[in-house]
Amino acid sequence: MRRALAAIAAIACAAAPLAGCGGGGGNAATAAGSGRFAVAEALPPGLAGRAAPSIRLADARGGTFDTRSLAGKPYLVTFLYANCPDVCPLIGAQLRDTLGQLGADARRVGVVAVSVDPRGDTPETVRAWLRRQREPAQFHYLVGAQDELAPVWRAWYAAPQIPGDPRSAHTAIVWIVDAHGRLAAKVAAGRPFDTTGLSHDIRSLLQAPSA
Repeated sequence: MRRALAAIAAIACAAAPLAGCGGGGGNAATAAGSGRFAVAEALPPGLAGRAAPSIRLADARGGTFDTRSLAGKPYLVTFLYANCPDVCPLIGAQLRDTLGQLGADARRVGVVAVSVDPRGDTPETVRAWLRRQREPAQFHYLVGAQDELAPVWRAWYAAPQIPGDPRSAHTAIVWIVDAHGRLAAKVAAGRPFDTTGLSHDIRSLLQAPSA
């Protein structure tokens, strides 16, 4: 199992520009975005504009969360684990800061974090992480068993955390989905990114025509 997961992680890292992996796989905060975005990176042909894979999993705060409930809202998707020593707390803090910069508009945006550690990410552990990170109500951290999470990892090109590895070895990326449920862009999150720029990019989606 460990060898298989390591292979998945290696494939995900090699799939750049699809993914940035924890521990330095992301772009520097000064990297410019492309086209209409300030920070977010354009997706390769075949991904841009494609329907975002749906996600339906247990929400650590209670109940079941389905990304279809976000219809009409742009949202962000990332992959985390609560015992991560470095990259995940950084991603959580930066997403919280991004939402804060949106002010009242943050209520029109969703954040979906999917666990990459089915054994360690119990609902209790994740709720404690959410409290430490001071994440708002629209930050949905989804958990589940290996067989529930694995299809989501595959659909989103995410490599899970390797069990027993103390380092952050999972995919570190933030996907941006537009209000029509289409893949719009991505942000490599292995290093700090510009939260002001990301809030600008989200506002551009909020202001986009409804067609």
